[in-house]
Amino acid sequence: MENFLGIDIGGSGFKYGWGNCKEGLHFFQTIYLKKKDIDEFLATAKQIFQTVDNQVGLHTIKGIGIGIPGTLDKLTGCVVGNNPNLPFWVNHSPRELIPTDCKLPFAFDNDANLMALAEASLQRKQNIIGVTIGSGIGCGIIIEGRIFQGANGYAGELGHICAVDKGIKCSCGKLGCLEAYSSVDGLRRCLALAHPRYAEMDLPALMAVKDTDTLVNEYIKRSQHLLSIALANLATCLDPETIIMGGGAMDFDLYCIKEMEKEIRATIPLAHSAKMTVNKASEGNKAGVIGAIKLIEQKFYGGWE
Repeated sequence: MENFLGIDIGGSGFKYGWGNCKEGLHFFQTIYLKKKDIDEFLATAKQIFQTVDNQVGLHTIKGIGIGIPGTLDKLTGCVVGNNPNLPFWVNHSPRELIPTDCKLPFAFDNDANLMALAEASLQRKQNIIGVTIGSGIGCGIIIEGRIFQGANGYAGELGHICAVDKGIKCSCGKLGCLEAYSSVDGLRRCLALAHPRYAEMDLPALMAVKDTDTLVNEYIKRSQHLLSIALANLATCLDPETIIMGGGAMDFDLYCIKEMEKEIRATIPLAHSAKMTVNKASEGNKAGVIGAIKLIEQKFYGGWE
């Protein structure tokens, strides 16, 4: 079978792998950014292509799919406005990540859209909401088996809906965004405002004390509640078959799926809640890479399998 390269870019690093949708991934790896600047970013992309070339040969790859965080212009792939989790990656084309001598076909989309596309395909669902929880909050909407882009490609910005009126400032510049409370970086900032000892604690450190530190437990519960209410509102509007929760934070079980499903069901109209489910992403942190491969396969072969 042919190999396609999938690259899923997040706020803290790159996940990538090659394979195809029939056989799955033949290789998967995560590379974390040592620092967040353009030079490190481009060097990491270069490292990925060198690894692919060394291990299987770029000439064996049929196409490249790339998932990028942020509000993307659907024609150019450039992030529009600001990019809170990768502030240096604005008005740059995804083509810049590919070696100049590599002429393979490529496709791009928002990283959360690709996670949702992968899960919809794997679970044989036509209408889903996919949410990624990591440095930020991403959201992809699949309607009738296709990514819902909106008029300009900006649909699904769940992380930047207003969750708290006149709330704390989000990294995007607005006040009270969901991402400012329920993303990993948002949760850490909230805790650091409460006490400076939390400023240097990463997610594993927070998870290690969440059952013994009452403040950490309280803030995680609040973040989970705000996320559940936001998803309930979105589900009421879109009537999905399922809500899929993925991203690095969910690999650590930052939020409890069962508790969220119970709260969402209690919040949405009865007619909506009768069949809707809330599930963890079946492919976990690999879903974005699989979605990127699915995207380029669609472009390469045409149509929906």
